[in-house]
Order: sequence, then C-alpha cells, then structure tokens
Amino acid sequence: MSSSVKSIQWPGKTISAIEVYHTIPSTNSFAKDRIKSDCPTGTVIWALNQTQGRGRRGREWKSDNSSLAISIAWSWPSRESLGILPLMIGLGLVQEFKSLIPDVKVKWPNDLWVGERKLGGILLETIRFNKTLWVIAGIGLNVNRSVQFSSGLWVSMEELTGVSWCRLGILDRVLVGVERARALHNEEHQDLTGLFRIHGNFLDRPIKIIQGDRSSEVKAQKVLHDGRLLVEDAHGQKVVLPDEISLRF
Repeated sequence: MSSSVKSIQWPGKTISAIEVYHTIPSTNSFAKDRIKSDCPTGTVIWALNQTQGRGRRGREWKSDNSSLAISIAWSWPSRESLGILPLMIGLGLVQEFKSLIPDVKVKWPNDLWVGERKLGGILLETIRFNKTLWVIAGIGLNVNRSVQFSSGLWVSMEELTGVSWCRLGILDRVLVGVERARALHNEEHQDLTGLFRIHGNFLDRPIKIIQGDRSSEVKAQKVLHDGRLLVEDAHGQKVVLPDEISLRF
C-alpha cells in the first residue's frame, strides 16, 4: 500500500482524518484496501493525482493535478438508507458552493452541473468487511483549468470564476458540504422534491432516460424519499432507480 504524504485532522462530526497521497490509481479502490487494514470510519482518502478514476457504470473519470479526487469511508448500519445518499451529498455540495458558483445544480442521481456542462460527480460503492457494512463516497471536482476541460461536456471552477483555486481550500469546502449532507440525510419528512426544484436541474422538464439499448422521453416529476425518481410519459407514471438508468437532457 502506498505511503501517505501526510495525515490531516479535520474537526467534523462524520470526518475523522484526511490521508493525503501523491499518486494512486483510484481513491475508491484504495479506500476499500484501507478498510481492510482497519481505518477508522470517516477516513478521507485524497489523491493529489488519480490515474484510474471511474464513475458510474465503470466510465472513466478524468482527473489530474488540476482536479480534486477524494473518497470517504464510513461504516454504515444498513443498505436501506443508501439510495438517497449520493443525491444528498450532491445537495450539500451545491448548497456549499452556491456562493462561488451561483448556477451550480444537482443532476440526478449523482452529478454537479453548471448549465449543460459537468463540474463534478459522486460515486457510491459498498463493501462488507468483518460483518460490517461500509460505504465509500467518491467525489470528483474539476477545480482548475486543464486541457481536458477546454471544450465539450466538462467545465472547471477556474473557467467559471476566472480564479485559480487552491485544492486544499476547495477540499475544506467539500467536506463542509458533506457534513451538511449527512445532517440532511438524517432528517425525516423532508420535502425532497421542493429542495431539488431549487437546487436541481432535472425536475419539471423533458428528459431522456436510457436503459440498456432503449431510451424514452419522459418528464421528471418528483424525488421519492429513497432517491428514486417519479417520471411520466405518454403511458402514465412510473418510478425509476438510479442503478437502472442514465439520464440525459
């Protein structure tokens, strides 16, 4: 296992420490190895360079020294409350970064978008070790300008604000957003649809859902308590799961 550059204490309720590494292939995969070597719950793995990052469905997640790539490992009581967690992390991050990037929004189920371009993403994975369920939340954020963000789908904070950002300062904001997300996640009887009408970009508009080699045009109407999305098409309403589909505009 790679040696950490340093370990940073962070005074949060759900974050215990930040382990900083120079270069590792994937922060999520590395976090799984750290769980097996008895890391405490709330450990953050921060890779200054990530060479084999991935997103949902095994897609490549491009990240270099202009990006922020972290994973957070938590022991977790059960799988029942996990479906909504990526959305809540997205919500916490959007609320934290609104002061810097007013137009940032959550795209269901796990992305941060500004307009029609992607600023960041969240990848949730689980592992069971010694009869304990662990959840690993990988977060990637495009911080400073890079050749790979110069056109197309991707956008960086520097491109949006005209400012080159210190990644350590952005990490601090990300962890504040994550703490906010965990607090929101624990609240009951929330109006999730209302929250995502304000902070999301996917409700009350035509969207395309892709399932395997099939696609259909629908209108997203409501976010259910477990993170599923209620949509409507010409045949009526139906509920879709994040693991089953991809969403396009």
